[in-house]
Amino acid sequence: MAKARPGARYWTARRKRAAARLALVVVVLALFSIPAPRYYERRRQRLTHIAALDPHFREEWEADRPWRLPGSCESRLGAVLPLDPTAAAFSLERSRLYGEFASGLEARGLDVFSRASSSSTQGLGLSDLFDFHPRSGRVTARLHRLDVPVRAVVLPLPAASAAAARIHRTTRRVLGEHFPGYGSKDGLAGHGDSVWYQDPAVYHFSVYHASHHLAEVRVTPEEERSEAAAIAAACASMCPVRAVIERVVVAPSGAVLALWNVEAGAEPADLRAALRAALPDSPRQQIVKDRAILHTTVARLLRPPLGPMGAVVRDGGAGAARAAVAAMTASLCGTEATLPVAWFVRERDKLALALGGEYEPETMPFACEAGGGRGLE
Repeated sequence: MAKARPGARYWTARRKRAAARLALVVVVLALFSIPAPRYYERRRQRLTHIAALDPHFREEWEADRPWRLPGSCESRLGAVLPLDPTAAAFSLERSRLYGEFASGLEARGLDVFSRASSSSTQGLGLSDLFDFHPRSGRVTARLHRLDVPVRAVVLPLPAASAAAARIHRTTRRVLGEHFPGYGSKDGLAGHGDSVWYQDPAVYHFSVYHASHHLAEVRVTPEEERSEAAAIAAACASMCPVRAVIERVVVAPSGAVLALWNVEAGAEPADLRAALRAALPDSPRQQIVKDRAILHTTVARLLRPPLGPMGAVVRDGGAGAARAAVAAMTASLCGTEATLPVAWFVRERDKLALALGGEYEPETMPFACEAGGGRGLE
């Protein structure tokens, strides 16, 4: 009788099939664990871009200051900000401006909550903007009807964009933790409001005013139509804006601002110059005074946090604001969005877009007709 080979009984048909399946799994896992050549190429391009960026960006971002950007944020920004010298100069101007904005909290704290506060939003203090219910503490906006509607050019952040959803989600999570409603136990809900959250459906970037409540410019219906046509022509000459969040700051006035830089497309300073030329009768003193800024107000702080004994914290909430800024910047830095249109908006109430008042937007698409800005790839 022939003698069975050693191990022959062990390698039954069933075990052979199981071993073959295991070998297949190992091969597939090995293949997926090897990065594709395309990944290496993207990584090489990213590192090359970062290395070629103007070194003044790194000097600004890495300066030894309390508002220094985290390293991960530097990498995200360095990989997308422009290398073209002219475009980079505007981007660097924004970065330096945003550093100055961040310094305001260190220098002044949240002086909106001090008794001697002079902080305001377009000349309006908290008591002008909001009412608190005497029992529940719930906040409602105070809407002021305007005799002459504000006529403004803004860039809406697309309401359905991933950026809008991410900003809103992060803002509510972080500010709910650091500025909980009075009476709250979990930091997210309570019997009093400490934060006014902007409606994410109308997140926007203020660009230019044809008329505002501090400098009213009355027009006839025909003149307003001429304004709209001039704005439409100026916008059509520009390209859609590709923007990226650089940092989040809390202003001494309590406004929580997402500050954006520009990757490609129309330069905000050029757009403002074009609108100034298109609207010769517009106010000399604009609400937005910085030519290159691109910012979105995402919330407003209404009351400082309370300490363990129920009294307002000694620093008036500045420490909580610093912690919130750090957390929001770490989470949102590098968030990108494309802005394809401008709005010529008529606000029937003061700060209607910010406070839920009545407004009428007219869409003005960016069409790249004159090559205004670097086109998007």
